[in-house]
Amino acid sequence: MTRLTRITAAALLTASLLATAGAASAQPAYGYGYGPGGYERERYGSDWRRETAWRAGEIRDQLDDLARRIDRNDRRDRISEREAWGLRREVRAAREQFRWMNRDGLDHRELRHLQARVDHIRWQLRGERADWNDRRG
Repeated sequence: MTRLTRITAAALLTASLLATAGAASAQPAYGYGYGPGGYERERYGSDWRRETAWRAGEIRDQLDDLARRIDRNDRRDRISEREAWGLRREVRAAREQFRWMNRDGLDHRELRHLQARVDHIRWQLRGERADWNDRRG
């Protein structure tokens, strides 16, 4: 009788393991898209909205910092008035795009795009400072 109990217990354990593995393999590895059940949720867990809101705040802070740096470089005559005007226009356009994209929250793709745009403006400012243009010396 104990031998039959052991065989039955082993068979039930094997069947339950197979059933669990089958149910787990039926679920998709990643969600579809960037919504609440998608990649963002897989990556950040249940608080993906908080994570993207934090990153949106970072982008906003970087744009504010860029505007301050442009003003400071213009006051110190490191860049010309015309260069400063063009950089300010770029920052204004990036802020407008940020506001438009952030209406319903930012997804991962939009965050990458905005971060690349901020990095590009930062690179432009660095280039304008280094081009000399008969301004220093």
